[in-house]
Amino acid sequence: MLFKLSRKVPKNTTTLAPDWQKLKIDRGTLVQWLIQMPEEAADLLQFRIEYHHTQILPFTGSTWIYGLFEPTVIQESLLVHDAPYTLDVYAINSDDTYAHEYNIYANIISDKPVTPGVVVSASAIERFKNLFGGGN
Repeated sequence: MLFKLSRKVPKNTTTLAPDWQKLKIDRGTLVQWLIQMPEEAADLLQFRIEYHHTQILPFTGSTWIYGLFEPTVIQESLLVHDAPYTLDVYAINSDDTYAHEYNIYANIISDKPVTPGVVVSASAIERFKNLFGGGN
């Protein structure tokens, strides 16, 4: 399952007060990131991602990601088994003129197969229509 977060980070967003967004995901194994930042962001826009207060991207310390102007795929192997199933994305934008955007996709393989939808029987639909006068 592919989960996405796109965000325009306001100008003058600093490390002391970073822009904080939550990316809701599902239980499973995080196997891949797809990241893209427009070129005009240069090194002005930077972000990092945490899961339960532990930085997972980039993996080292309190560093930040920046400068990924082409869509970039990063392989991962991280178990996501503890609720809440959310990632915290912190971003800074040192540009004093413009907001800049990032796009983050997290690819999660679910522990069990996902059923795309619930099949509703024709008789249930007919009963619903009849209830509101929409039948024949």
